[in-house]
Amino acid sequence: MQAPDDDELGLLIRREATRHAPPAALAERILADLRKADVQEPVRRPRRPAAWRWLQAVTLFGAGAATAWGIALSLLVVPAQDLMSESITDSHVRSLMGSHLADVLSSERHTVKPWFAGKLDFSPPVIDLAAEGLPLVGARLDYIGGRPVAALVYQSGQHIINLFVWPASADKPAAPRLLTRRGYNLVHWSEGGMQAWAVSDLNASELQAFATLTRKRMAAPDPPPR
Repeated sequence: MQAPDDDELGLLIRREATRHAPPAALAERILADLRKADVQEPVRRPRRPAAWRWLQAVTLFGAGAATAWGIALSLLVVPAQDLMSESITDSHVRSLMGSHLADVLSSERHTVKPWFAGKLDFSPPVIDLAAEGLPLVGARLDYIGGRPVAALVYQSGQHIINLFVWPASADKPAAPRLLTRRGYNLVHWSEGGMQAWAVSDLNASELQAFATLTRKRMAAPDPPPR
């Protein structure tokens, strides 16, 4: 038996097949959904040229790279003040751990000050604070920030104060500034062409009082030898 062609098959289906009309309610619902879909269909933006997308990607990459570079620099570039305070704290801790607290043991400033002669390229101020309850214990040479410095050792009760002194980069005085590193208090100031760092486990107010007193004496001329 020869199979009917497409036209004959279509005619046969239209003539013999049973037709089912959809309910009126279903037809209305389908039409309503179609109208709703037409209203809510988003307007499609025209596709951007490939060159624009490439430029946008390069811009985003550049911005991301710049941000990453800035973060890396902020992590790697440590402020000089922080590096110096860490170095000062390290030297203070080392002096307390061993037997090298002082190279010269003396409470006499006229013994300590001449001891530095020929050992440094500057003459550090040596302040006598015995009358204020802060006797001088001695002094030593130290190495801070890539250069030799004077380290003067004072005592307040059971507490040791290391006072590091070397020439300032600018002649302008700077008021004392308090910092804290690893449980130690530090005070930094400049006076009389010298910069000074005092470090101790003294409480902050006592170390600031020491710094204020020492700075005032540094600004005054040295009294003549007795």
